[in-house]
Amino acid sequence: MKRSLVWLALTGLLAGTASAQSAGTVEVGGFGRFTNFDQSFEQKNAFGGGARLGVFFARDVSVEVDQYYTKSDFKASSPLAGQSGTSYPVHARIVGGIPFGSEKNFNRLLIGAGYVHNYYRGARAGEEDGFAGLLGVRKGFGPYVSLRAEATADYIPQPFNESAGTKDNWNYGAQLGLSVLIGNEPKIGDTDGDGVLDNVDSCPATPKGDAIDAKGCSLPKDGDNDGVMDDKDACPATPAGDKVDAKGCSLPKDGDKDGVTDDIDKCLATPTGDKVDASGCSLPKDGDKDGVMDDKDACLATPAGDAIDATGCSLPKDADNDGVTDDKDRCPNTPAGTRIDAMGCRILFEEGKKALVLEGVNFATNKSELTEDSKTILDNVALSLKANTDVKVSVSGHSDNTGGLALNTRLSNARAVAVRDYLLSQGVDAAQLAGAKGFGPSRPIASNKTVEGKAQNRRVELNRTN
Repeated sequence: MKRSLVWLALTGLLAGTASAQSAGTVEVGGFGRFTNFDQSFEQKNAFGGGARLGVFFARDVSVEVDQYYTKSDFKASSPLAGQSGTSYPVHARIVGGIPFGSEKNFNRLLIGAGYVHNYYRGARAGEEDGFAGLLGVRKGFGPYVSLRAEATADYIPQPFNESAGTKDNWNYGAQLGLSVLIGNEPKIGDTDGDGVLDNVDSCPATPKGDAIDAKGCSLPKDGDNDGVMDDKDACPATPAGDKVDAKGCSLPKDGDKDGVTDDIDKCLATPTGDKVDASGCSLPKDGDKDGVMDDKDACLATPAGDAIDATGCSLPKDADNDGVTDDKDRCPNTPAGTRIDAMGCRILFEEGKKALVLEGVNFATNKSELTEDSKTILDNVALSLKANTDVKVSVSGHSDNTGGLALNTRLSNARAVAVRDYLLSQGVDAAQLAGAKGFGPSRPIASNKTVEGKAQNRRVELNRTN
């Protein structure tokens, strides 16, 4: 053990100088350690100490050797209870460092792997070989001294005590110690803090805050902040905010901010927001924002959103969006999607057809009283009839086969009469309504064997009579 430590120290003292943690730097250090022996080894976990030597063969990559000493008693469950043993593991590893934090602190995350040879002396003596791993952190205190904290794991595939039935051993450890980096030179400083190191800084006393060139010397300043450097500025005291030419002198101003400079602006007090012509004078306005300038607008207060003609006046509207403008629409509230005629009214009868089922015309259960929604539908039917006075119709009522024949006939007749009366109340000429009659279930248009069919058979129809 003593020979190993002396050899580590002598090798370190012979190392030459090198740059920070780069090829040629030598690391010498000592550490305290806690060892957790494999359970099969039957030896109590214990504290010990050791020393290391490392040589960097590339920046942040070194070959290092360490040896430590640990003595502890065997566990009470062991046949060697009451006796002690000593271990002298020797490790040889490749260790890589990954920088973190400030470069000035020389901090590294350490990852290592390599070989371990264990010497055991005392109550149980032997030697064995295995694989070694390391994970740790180096905290630098300047370029020469650093604190190392790390965890280690040694895997022994064929332990010397395998005769006791052990196939392999895992020994773990935690280490904390100091290291000295011999030949580790400090970085070159930057006295004026301008970002250029002193060994290449041609101006080592650059005023703080100056912009500099590659040699560390101040670049030309711009005293009036007009974008033209002072060494080329013909007007070094340009008022703040002025636009300048290539020589740093103020360009003509635009007092009313209309985009036309004062030297050619014929209207120097153009109201804010006005559009102007090339001479800086206001263009005609569009007060109602209909796209027609006021000097040509025959209707200066067109409501917002109105479609207009070339003179700026509103075009006729189409309130129900049926394609017929309101000034020509005889039925101005036609429901969306309704087929209409040239007067904007619902087309009641398709070409070649004489019957129209009044979809949506419903009644109270077992009564002839129209629902409110039904009246809305009939309002549009009435408008269509009044707009087409040449059309003459009769009203017929129909039922499904549920219930008695006589009752269904009476009810369908009452409902047909109710529809006719409502159309008359809405101004339809009596001459257009030939009559109203109920037919009960005698004229089905669908099967009465299904719910859907029965619903279709319960209906009121308009029948064209001419």
